[in-house]
Amino acid sequence: MQPNKSGNPIKRTFKTVLSLTVISALIIGILLFMPDVNESSTGMTEPPAILRIGVLPNQNPEMLKKRFEPVLDYLSNYLQLRCELIVPKSYEEMLKLFHEQKIDLAYFGGYSFIKARQNDHAVPLVMRLVDTRFTSLFIVNTESPAQTLESLEGKGIAFGSRLSTSGHLMPRYFLQQKNIHPESFFSSVQYSGSHDKTAYWVRDGIVDVGVVNATTIRSLMDSKLIRSNEIRILWETPPYANYVWATHRKFIDSFNLRVRNAFLQLSPDNADHAIVLQHLNAIGYIPADPEYFDSLSTIARNSEALLDTDKPN
Repeated sequence: MQPNKSGNPIKRTFKTVLSLTVISALIIGILLFMPDVNESSTGMTEPPAILRIGVLPNQNPEMLKKRFEPVLDYLSNYLQLRCELIVPKSYEEMLKLFHEQKIDLAYFGGYSFIKARQNDHAVPLVMRLVDTRFTSLFIVNTESPAQTLESLEGKGIAFGSRLSTSGHLMPRYFLQQKNIHPESFFSSVQYSGSHDKTAYWVRDGIVDVGVVNATTIRSLMDSKLIRSNEIRILWETPPYANYVWATHRKFIDSFNLRVRNAFLQLSPDNADHAIVLQHLNAIGYIPADPEYFDSLSTIARNSEALLDTDKPN
């Protein structure tokens, strides 16, 4: 699918995402089934003295600390608990720390959540509205002559982390749907480890095409780290489920419900809440129904990406 040449394609993508989000909100408001946390948890352990919150290292650590600081303050006040942010060095370490119960509340991507649910019975709590219809962007340098993915045969591509949903698993799946198998189609396949690094590689000409998500590009542009005249969107994938906040089933049900309700009560009409939501690139949260991830689980089971992701020790 070629980008329309009228207007700024990146801004147009953001408008599209926002429109999909609003539509999702209306549909969900009418039809959403409120999943019961009790179905997934055993309710044995009291809340921790310090709530250790882990987030995926999908951006620069300093940017992540700045991004999540407001929600940590909000949760600390709401739950009356001290909150500590943990930014692992990799997606694999994130899963390892969750497995070792050194992270209490985790902000997973869809793929890493699936593995945490399989290996450690992670309990999904909430998602942003946009996470029910998330997309990946294939981006190229503005000087690239490419107009289609098919025209990039023999060029170099960069994914994010091997465990990234929007930076690897789903882009690879959609490429395969187009009968494009990365290792044989492209001259090189690299893994940057994070969305922002992928964008820099495309900007700097290190790779010919890279895969990122729209929220990362927005953050980079807001911070003037990437400019709209440096990259352009070549193709946007169909939607799929992605990010989710999850915790351990060991905690008593009332605690998991309190954490979920803390997110559900965030409202853009409240000035303090609006700041939290803005930093999280959200307009609101909904309960995370495990069924959202059924299709993703099927894709993950059949994906070549599973070959390099073993259960953490």
